[in-house]
Amino acid sequence: MQNGKAKPPSSLDYRKILILLLVSLALSLVVTIRDPFRVSEYRSGDIAERNIKSPIDLYLPDKNLTVKKGEIIVREGDRITEDHLEKLSFLKGRENTRTFSVRSALLLWLLFFLALVIIYEYADKNIKKFTLARKDLTFAATFTVFAAVLVKSSVLLFEHFIQNHAIDLLYIVPIFSFGIILRIVLFSEAAIVFSMIFSVVMGFMFGNSLPVMLYCFLGSILASYFSGKCENRNTILKAGLYTALIMSPIVLLMDVFLGNPITNTPMKIAFVVCNGIGSSFIALGLLPVIEHVFAYTTDIKLLELANLEHPLLEEMMVNAPGTYHHSIVVGNLAKAAAERIGAHPLLTRVSAYYHDIGKLRMPHYYIENRTGNDDAHKTLTPNMSALIILSHVKEGIEMARQYKLGGKITDMIGQHHGTSLVSYFYNRAKEMEDPRLHVIEEKDFRYAGPKPQTKEAGIIMLADSVEAASRLLDEPTPKRIETHVREIIEKIFLDGQLDECELTLKDLHAIEKSFVAILIGIFHHRIEYPERTLHDGTDKRVTKITESGQKISQKDNGRPPHIFKATG
Repeated sequence: MQNGKAKPPSSLDYRKILILLLVSLALSLVVTIRDPFRVSEYRSGDIAERNIKSPIDLYLPDKNLTVKKGEIIVREGDRITEDHLEKLSFLKGRENTRTFSVRSALLLWLLFFLALVIIYEYADKNIKKFTLARKDLTFAATFTVFAAVLVKSSVLLFEHFIQNHAIDLLYIVPIFSFGIILRIVLFSEAAIVFSMIFSVVMGFMFGNSLPVMLYCFLGSILASYFSGKCENRNTILKAGLYTALIMSPIVLLMDVFLGNPITNTPMKIAFVVCNGIGSSFIALGLLPVIEHVFAYTTDIKLLELANLEHPLLEEMMVNAPGTYHHSIVVGNLAKAAAERIGAHPLLTRVSAYYHDIGKLRMPHYYIENRTGNDDAHKTLTPNMSALIILSHVKEGIEMARQYKLGGKITDMIGQHHGTSLVSYFYNRAKEMEDPRLHVIEEKDFRYAGPKPQTKEAGIIMLADSVEAASRLLDEPTPKRIETHVREIIEKIFLDGQLDECELTLKDLHAIEKSFVAILIGIFHHRIEYPERTLHDGTDKRVTKITESGQKISQKDNGRPPHIFKATG
């Protein structure tokens, strides 16, 4: 799944067509299946236990009478008469013939399939950020069917056990979770498109009801809107609650417009509030399952990975402390830059934490983890040293898969160096080159790539290079830091490493400013505080005269001199 890139001409491959065909078939079956409206056994003189409505149009030829769909045959509390029994008997005779209609299912299948193809193809061609991989389409289609089945099952239960309030109880079904989950797992454009499809299905499911379709569509869109940039679990809870608060007056307005009894509206609003709260908890429960089954890295998963007590980060802190510190600083730089240009701050920061985990395999070969003056590369050829340095990307990808960090972070690890050159060992190799024996080729000293494909990956590449090179700055004044950052960004840009991501020149300028601001804070100068004495607070450079006339340095007088002195 890629967002924001220039879209190539769209073409539906046969696998995506098959997915749309299957999902339209499943949705048509879900909509067509109806309650077998079992009629209770009554005898003349019995009292009706509940209202009995006709689920279909009935024609009684003996009386030349038509009972319209939804018309109440017997009211709750009424005494059963012979006329009632005749209608109920005729209704029961139709019980097994209307549970499922093959003709309706086939027509709906064709209608849903054409609608899905048209909507999907239009979105794929005209909405810039709408690009679904096959896995994304499979998930969205599967989840749409799952949500439709959930609603249908609830409605069948309501119609069977609480027939009088079956339509009102629709508002308690947690349909807002549809928009929440699609927005968190995929992106806002996918949530809008599939919310439209889901709403149309709901409209057909409830007797071609436009109010139901509008309620489902607006509810899903609002839930999706409030779930954007979910950086903590409270965002999901607030999304459901805020959606319910906005949908409540909308339900009231629809009831007033349609002329429905206002007496039922408070109950509907209470159901909508329950819907919002329940949708949030269902989303929180389903997200881990979706992450595991479809191998997605959601914002909730990123929050877990951001915990510095993760086994990989703890191992890095112990065995590669220099790389650990570097990764934390890169994470801070990257997050600030992502916020500045409107990228995904949480994804960028967490990916930066793990971008160098491949160095855990051989940490002592990287200069930031070196202790003392020992150089692990001293006895190696430049080619072998470069091979070790280059391998940390491949090793990092393998470790990311082993620890199930998710596809997004794994991709970032593979892209954070792009196809850049390991210039230090390349220059050493060129100095030792003997053309008669072996020709040094630049491609042997370049990372395998690919180049960064997203804004977030490009930011991490820039932050990684800037942080590493900033350690070499002498007297890091603000002007030197600014020049240093600009030179590094220009070098990466001119090398073509940012050609395949969506970063613009305006973005690069904003990223440069955010990097400079943070680095100035890191390298700011501290004043030297004078050491104070125990007596009168004089400066340490002033000697103090004891009563015996002996001169004592204020430095010695300011603290006990013999506490840590070894005793013989």
